Amino acid sequence: MSGDLAVVVGAGPGLGIALIRRFARAGMAVGFIARRSEAIVRYQAALDMEGLTTMGLAADAGDPAAMSAVFAQLRRTHGDPDVLVYNAAIIEPSRFVTPSGIAEAQYGSAPGWTAHGEPVGFDYLMASLRTNVAGALHAAREVTPAMIARGRGTILLTGGVLAFGPWIEWGAVSLGKAALRSLGHSLFKELTPLGVQVATVAIHGTMARGGAYDHDLVAEAYWRLHRRPPAEWEPDFHFKAGADDGGDPDE
Repeated sequence: MSGDLAVVVGAGPGLGIALIRRFARAGMAVGFIARRSEAIVRYQAALDMEGLTTMGLAADAGDPAAMSAVFAQLRRTHGDPDVLVYNAAIIEPSRFVTPSGIAEAQYGSAPGWTAHGEPVGFDYLMASLRTNVAGALHAAREVTPAMIARGRGTILLTGGVLAFGPWIEWGAVSLGKAALRSLGHSLFKELTPLGVQVATVAIHGTMARGGAYDHDLVAEAYWRLHRRPPAEWEPDFHFKAGADDGGDPDE
C-alpha cells in the first residue's frame, strides 16, 4: 500500500541493518539497497527469519540507472515510499595533497577503517562525491514526486560531525558530508512548504555495539525523527551522547 514503505539506501552490517529492523518492526515494509548481492542475500535471510516484511535489492548508490531500476521494482511491489533514508557513503580515511598519516583509523571498540594512503586524486574524489552526495539527490528525486502529490513524506540523510569541520585524515569524507548537509538544507527549504520533511542526521561519535552510539539507539532516533510533527521539523538533527563528543582528534 502506498505510504507504508520505507527505503534504506546503504544497507550495511551496522546502522543500515539497524534502520531496516527499526522501521520494519514499526509495521512498515522496508526496501533496502546495498551494492553487494551476497550481503543482500545474508541480510534477507536473517530478516525473513525474524518475520519482517523487507525486500533487498542490489545496486550501486552512485549508479543512477541501476538505482532507478530498483526504485521502480519497489514501487511495483509496495507502492510509493513514505520514507527515504540515504545511508550510503564511501568511508575511507584520506588526505588531499599529502599521503595519509595513518595506516588505519581506529576509534574505541568500532572496527577500523584502512586509509586510502595516497593523496586524493580527481577520479577518486569524483567517485566519492558520486556516492556520498549525487546519489542522495538522485534517490530524493525518485521519491519526491509521490511525496509532494500526497503532501507528506520523510527524507533522512546520514551525515556526521565531519560536516561541520574537516578532520585531516578524513578529507574526502569531510567534504562529502559537508556537501550532503548543504543538499539537505536546500531540500528542506524546497520541500517543507510541500509537506515533506528533510533532515540530515549528524552523528557525533563512532558507532559501536553496546555503547552510547549503539546502532540501535541511532536507528531509534531516525524513527522518532520520521514521527515528529511538522512544527518540530529542523534541517539538522544532532545525535550527541556527550557535550564533548565530536571533537577533532587531530587537534
